[in-house]
Amino acid sequence: MKKFLPSLVILFLITTASCHRKYYTTSFFDQQTAGHKLIAVMPAEMIFTGKQPKDVPDSIIRKMEEDESHSFEMALYSNILQYANTARYYMFVNVQDVNKTLNTLSDNNISVRDSWKMDDHKLCEILGVDAIVRMQVTKKRYMSDYASYGVTLARNVIRETPLSNKLPIPRSMGKTEDIYAYCSVVSNNITLWNNSYKGYADWDNPSNVIIENITDNFGRNFPYKRRR
Repeated sequence: MKKFLPSLVILFLITTASCHRKYYTTSFFDQQTAGHKLIAVMPAEMIFTGKQPKDVPDSIIRKMEEDESHSFEMALYSNILQYANTARYYMFVNVQDVNKTLNTLSDNNISVRDSWKMDDHKLCEILGVDAIVRMQVTKKRYMSDYASYGVTLARNVIRETPLSNKLPIPRSMGKTEDIYAYCSVVSNNITLWNNSYKGYADWDNPSNVIIENITDNFGRNFPYKRRR
């Protein structure tokens, strides 16, 4: 019996860890979302820490940030839909087409960056939805290159500029770095649900792989689901 105890202890610890919920859901989620029929996924807010790369125009930096913002938005939208309906659960709200969301923001002269900080209640009214899904991604730039999740996008942008012959484009992104990402459902200035992601990424991986890993986690645990 004694020789089985270590295995039982390890199994218990693994089971306990796997059952630990990393996300928050308000106690009154069902009551507060009872009338919800439509939600919208917003462009992801990109936050960069560390020293900005030298000799790169602000316009290129802004272009990289906004491209990455859209990439995260599209990936999150796709993953929410992917896990919306399973054999055990179904999602009881619809998700507004992401292109309609972007077009509506544009029609109302709301830029990607404006949407990051706008009041959620106002955004819901403009978009005609009951709640919005926000995502915030924090990452660090290396001091010696232009490392980022969107490194492929960054290289393309740099190559298309008149400065392309003067800017060194790194081939290696320097192994790993911390990633912090937060996803939340907000309505009437109340956070109804929140999930977080913290981990490492190999900067040599294609940007779509890193983005998919993060948004898959959020889509898998997304709320608005009921048992069949």
